[in-house]
Amino acid sequence: MENARIALERGQLDYALDATGEILLAAPACVAVRRLQREAQLKRFKTRGGLMARAAVWMAAASLRACADPKRAGRTLAAAEKLLRRDPTSVALLTLLAESALHLGRPETEAFAREAIRELRPAARDNLIALGEAWLAAGQPTKALHLAEEVLRAHPVDGPALELLRQASIAQTVTAGNWDSAGTFREKLRS
Repeated sequence: MENARIALERGQLDYALDATGEILLAAPACVAVRRLQREAQLKRFKTRGGLMARAAVWMAAASLRACADPKRAGRTLAAAEKLLRRDPTSVALLTLLAESALHLGRPETEAFAREAIRELRPAARDNLIALGEAWLAAGQPTKALHLAEEVLRAHPVDGPALELLRQASIAQTVTAGNWDSAGTFREKLRS
């Protein structure tokens, strides 16, 4: 990973992409490598992007669908990763990556993809709610709470945002109060 980071800093984008791709084959849930890979993809896209690349990716992405079956979800995730290498600004592919990660039980990867969508479409309410749910599943209730509050500032009576706020508040309280550990109620109150 360090070699990929150095290659990225030196502008050797192909090496950085190849190295991060190999690491992700061995450790697909490593979000730090995904962030590095995305940075290299975006830099490469800025230099090589174009309408033809987007059209080819769009046509290929149209045939992909997220599936709850882990085997098919794994194949879909791999296909989305491959296509994102050509167009890292595709919201459809990032959504597919997020949904596949959800079906594979990788909430950090789902949150990564949802964060990337947020960079491209910051006001997409559905994505913000899904991102909050991903952070909640990843054990990050504070981040989920902040997202729920952000949505509620724009839409004060949003049902899904209120539910996310409730769930994140409960998760944060349980974590902070150590309520999920073993022991009696009285012992927990004493501590």
